[in-house]
Amino acid sequence: MTKILMYHSVGGKANAEVVRLRSLQVGAGLYCVPTERFREQMQYLAQGSAKKEIIITFDDGLLDNYTNAYPILKEFGLKAYFFILAGKVGTGGYMNWGQIRELKNSGMIIGSHGVAHRILTELNDAELDYELSESKKMLEDKLGERIDFFSVPRGFYNKKVIAKAKDAGYKAVFTSVYGDRDEFKLGRIPVKASWDLAYFIRIVNGGLSLKDKGKELIKNASKKMLGAKNYDRLRTGILIRGRHKL
Repeated sequence: MTKILMYHSVGGKANAEVVRLRSLQVGAGLYCVPTERFREQMQYLAQGSAKKEIIITFDDGLLDNYTNAYPILKEFGLKAYFFILAGKVGTGGYMNWGQIRELKNSGMIIGSHGVAHRILTELNDAELDYELSESKKMLEDKLGERIDFFSVPRGFYNKKVIAKAKDAGYKAVFTSVYGDRDEFKLGRIPVKASWDLAYFIRIVNGGLSLKDKGKELIKNASKKMLGAKNYDRLRTGILIRGRHKL
């Protein structure tokens, strides 16, 4: 089965606004993959048979995706999906329209990540429609092409979110739930900054270990049960305790 990798920042240090949108301050760097580590990963994908079995995606539309990740993708002849926060284009820490057009013109696939990175499960119908449909329209108007794919902010979704995404005209929704795989939902593997090349290769070739799958199941179940605010409080407490043990 094709594996879908989810990246956020490559070689960047999230500024205050990016941190606020992504999550709480604690743990904000867990998914900021060092540039050289990213290059090693892409070199491996380009040289091996895994290239045909991997889809590369980026969430948020961060500037370092253009300055750091994009040149490496070009170097190794790799394509990727870039999910853009339409309302943040051109603001501090994010790509501008010219850079996004360059990605599109080079063969990268542009998708929507919403307007403002809001938690979709906490929105009323009108707000949800706005995040899904307005972001799609903004991207289509600026880029002159159809936007078919949506990436769920922070991984919080439910049946209503999926139904609304279908109504908005998307062909597929990318989630952060590894086990999601049907005609509309595509689950991804979040790539962490701490992974060395050996672990990355293990994930690419074999998928998540039973231990990692268990962690993902607990994380996603917690999101559904607790909601965004309570989940973030719990996550922050765990991360702070972990820091104190180091």
